[in-house]
Amino acid sequence: MERCGRPAKYQYKCCSGFEEDPRAFNAYRGYQTPKCTRMISPFDECTETIFQSPTYAAFAPALASVNELREEGPSQAYTIFAPQSNEDEEVNEPSQALTHVVKGRYYVEDMKNGIQLETLDGQRKLYVTKFPYGVTAIDCVELVDADMECQSGVIHKIRRAIGTRNGNGNADSSSVLRFLQTHPETKAFAEDLPPQLKTNLGDVQSGKRYTVLAPRSQAWNTLKQKYTGAKLQKIAATHVLPGQICSGGLIGRTNYKLTVNEDRINIQCEVDPEDAQENRYMLTECGQRSMLLETDMSAANGVIHLINEPVVPLSVWTLEELKNNEQCASRLKMTEFMKLLKECDLYMEENVDYAIIVPRDESFVWWSKYKPFEEEYKRFQVDQEYRCEVARYHIVKSDDRLNNIGSFASHTMGHRTNNRDDYLYETTYFKKSPYGSQLYFHYSPIPEMRATEMDGASLYFTPRINVPASKNLSEILRERPDTTLTNKKTVEIDMETKQFSKNAPKNLYLVTTDDGWKDPRAKPTSANPYRPEFTMYKGELMEQFLLLHHIPLYLWGGDIGYFPPNSVHKFMSSVGVELTFWRDAQGVMRIGHDEMPRNKWPKIVQWNIPARDGMMWLLDGPITCPDSVCQLLLEDIDFYDMYVSACQTSHLPNEPDAAADFRKKPLDIAARHPDDCTVILQHSETSLNLVEA
Repeated sequence: MERCGRPAKYQYKCCSGFEEDPRAFNAYRGYQTPKCTRMISPFDECTETIFQSPTYAAFAPALASVNELREEGPSQAYTIFAPQSNEDEEVNEPSQALTHVVKGRYYVEDMKNGIQLETLDGQRKLYVTKFPYGVTAIDCVELVDADMECQSGVIHKIRRAIGTRNGNGNADSSSVLRFLQTHPETKAFAEDLPPQLKTNLGDVQSGKRYTVLAPRSQAWNTLKQKYTGAKLQKIAATHVLPGQICSGGLIGRTNYKLTVNEDRINIQCEVDPEDAQENRYMLTECGQRSMLLETDMSAANGVIHLINEPVVPLSVWTLEELKNNEQCASRLKMTEFMKLLKECDLYMEENVDYAIIVPRDESFVWWSKYKPFEEEYKRFQVDQEYRCEVARYHIVKSDDRLNNIGSFASHTMGHRTNNRDDYLYETTYFKKSPYGSQLYFHYSPIPEMRATEMDGASLYFTPRINVPASKNLSEILRERPDTTLTNKKTVEIDMETKQFSKNAPKNLYLVTTDDGWKDPRAKPTSANPYRPEFTMYKGELMEQFLLLHHIPLYLWGGDIGYFPPNSVHKFMSSVGVELTFWRDAQGVMRIGHDEMPRNKWPKIVQWNIPARDGMMWLLDGPITCPDSVCQLLLEDIDFYDMYVSACQTSHLPNEPDAAADFRKKPLDIAARHPDDCTVILQHSETSLNLVEA
């Protein structure tokens, strides 16, 4: 385990109710661990124990004035949190001592995370925090030594006095709000908090706790020269976090936390190599740092940490400000995309909200190496208009900035891009993985499943870049040399008007290649080399057959799609037959339905031929139309045999005119004279026709 980037060191002590036996020690992984024996219960009163120890010299006088503890042999047990002596932080007033005493006997194991202990002063409850590395804290003050038994209760040694910290002596700790309003370094900041947030910070009875990273007044007043009104209040709210977060719980190199307005902040921890002190600071997405100067100043409903500078979250930045800030773009790893946005007219309107799918710098490297989009990448290098089309292809106008991710219904949400007269941009909350659902924009995943908010826009970061298509499905079918047969049937049924343009871009068209139409049973000399399905359907039946190969969805497959190997997915075709998409462990996908034998299911031979109005996948054969959709047809099979016969002479016994009869019925003549004639089977052919049952 690490603490602020350095390996943590552990100190082994005996558990509650046990004490060290100085005669024996055990070695565990290089550490000297004590041998513990059961403790003999002491008979000293708690106050006597504290008076006799120099460790608590500064605390003892104030504790002596607590009436409840002065009774001889008190019937009530108490838990005392005794601060070790510190010249800078002393407990001088009896009222301060009351905040360190709790009725009842609370051992460390009894103090669960989040419970509150009511003190003798009746105005203060101590909040218990359990840190992941095993330390317990009371109002963010760590227990140094715990479970020290005494006759009238139990004593816990704490690092410092509760409610005291350098510089916050006269602050009113009755609530977080009152603390901010009365502390000399946070008054200016408190004035600009949003009204509702002020109410929440002052409401102790609600039971909610808060952590405030409060900037110093001088730094906050400097910020007010640049920001005012709602933006200033939003910046102030970014410094308030829900829950109580002690500095002792921020031990990771990076600690991500959400603010009350759902901005994400990063609190980092480092160890100073010179004095070995732990330093913590806030770090924004754009790299702005603010040091935590004073930490763990507690109030009745939370804790305050003083920072040297206010941080400005990205949520108050405009897109124009981000485009002109190279340092921030570099920190966000979106330098290339920002350059692209600066080149183009994005058609973005004022006072309109947008969602922007942001390809990171690695996305352009991925595009340059991805073979299926090689031609588009070459065009992107030289065609300025196409470059801007790509940029606008990642901008979506949306009133809610697509922030309703939780309500996305599978792959049914569509949004128009900023390319004028463009089709809808399909979004997908679709793919299931061991880590949960994943959001995709086309084939580009959003790993974080969240947006980075800006003023007027939400940013969704992706490691890929979406490449806009330039042709429609009908154009692709017409121009490809391997889809001529399906193209004829598509044109004949007018799928362009009936389905493609009407559903765009929700068209997944499963197209059988010309080779896929060939009948594997056919011979080179066959009159019809194609599968029966090629000729068996006409008119309305042909339309039903094509609709079986059409799914009203926009789906990506293959190595950039939604279907991992060894998975099964079901989708409803446009004819009402549920199709099963089965991708095996080797990555081969076959498509069929329940009425079709599994070994007859065609497989995908080419994924992802994107069009402006949909998607095309190529199959190595057609999907058989079930009897429930297409009329049942029977096979009418005819057999044709071709023979060649010859006779040695025209003078055949009992044949009055052998030559004339041979021309009419050669097989009959040859059969009657086997010694003089020969019959040879030259060709045999089977003819198949389909007729209605």
